[in-house]
Amino acid sequence: MKIRLFRATVESVLLYGSETWTISQAMANRINGSYSRMLRMALNIRWPNVISNAVLFGSIPMPTVMIAKRRIRLAGHIARHDDILANSVLFWDPNQGHRRPGRPHLTYADMLRRDTGLNCPEEIRTVMLDRGLWRGLISARTMKPT
Repeated sequence: MKIRLFRATVESVLLYGSETWTISQAMANRINGSYSRMLRMALNIRWPNVISNAVLFGSIPMPTVMIAKRRIRLAGHIARHDDILANSVLFWDPNQGHRRPGRPHLTYADMLRRDTGLNCPEEIRTVMLDRGLWRGLISARTMKPT
């Protein structure tokens, strides 16, 4: 009962709007860590009681996996939508202006490439338009952690 209440209240607030996030690996680690700390608090598991995260989570997927699944689902909806502007923004890659020095920021297209395992935007778009393949990709995504 505690897990169902936790997932209905805390998880929905924590992952609100996560379909549009671009997440680095460091941010993914922070999200997973904070989620597991909150889950331990909800289940009243204190630090002397050492249990692994696999036992703690049980059948609950990691939050980064849930975020990736939501992101893939939203991208499929956008790709199949009739709005031309939304379709063009999905894989938008700015080619004007200057980038700041340092590591480039992740784009939404980069996150889709990472989530799907497909490299070419045209290949991703082709799979998105076939709803059956895209749903299979979403269900496969829930199995592997990031």
